[in-house]
Amino acid sequence: MKKLIAILTILAALSSLRAADINGSVSVGYESQYIFRGFKLADESMVASVDLEFDSAYLGLWTNQPIVGGYDNEFDFYGGFGFDVGEGISMDVGGTVYYYPESGPNSDTFELFTGFVFETELSPSVYVYYDLDLEALTLEGSVGHSFELDDNATFDVAAFMGWVDVEGASYSYFGASADVVYSISDNSSGYIGLRATDGSNGPDGEIWGGAGLTVGF
Repeated sequence: MKKLIAILTILAALSSLRAADINGSVSVGYESQYIFRGFKLADESMVASVDLEFDSAYLGLWTNQPIVGGYDNEFDFYGGFGFDVGEGISMDVGGTVYYYPESGPNSDTFELFTGFVFETELSPSVYVYYDLDLEALTLEGSVGHSFELDDNATFDVAAFMGWVDVEGASYSYFGASADVVYSISDNSSGYIGLRATDGSNGPDGEIWGGAGLTVGF
């Protein structure tokens, strides 16, 4: 049943391809650590993603490839829909398949999510995630802002806070990021910055850096 829901989510997004103009982007980067919801899943890593948008639907692939041994590769396949629900308010609904090819067939999970994004100065958002395999509930809120440095560069800052409940145990996590983003051309940009995270009941405080390149098409 869980795999069927994942397949239906992706097929529903793909059904919008026929009459839609497709926009997309490809990115590749380096992160000195990989932290997910407060927990370290890898040290130095290469990250890459492909995103497609068409009408109100989107599909994407994100991967983390550890450079240092001892950690598993991760591939995230996701898809969803975004639509306006009021003036300055949009809703996002979709799902993500977390795939770990080196960890065995029972390690993959499927997560549903829905969230609201508010078109104000700090672009606040609130999301709810539920992993059907792990039976994990996550609530996360975030804010962010982009400061113009010059005609080609911005300073982007963001902060987030979340709470996770899985198998009767819960913890909270929070963090922030700061990146300098430089526009190389009309459809490409590079970034370099710092991230920090901490939390309760398990997650440790971490500070790390990252850099990368994004090309749109």
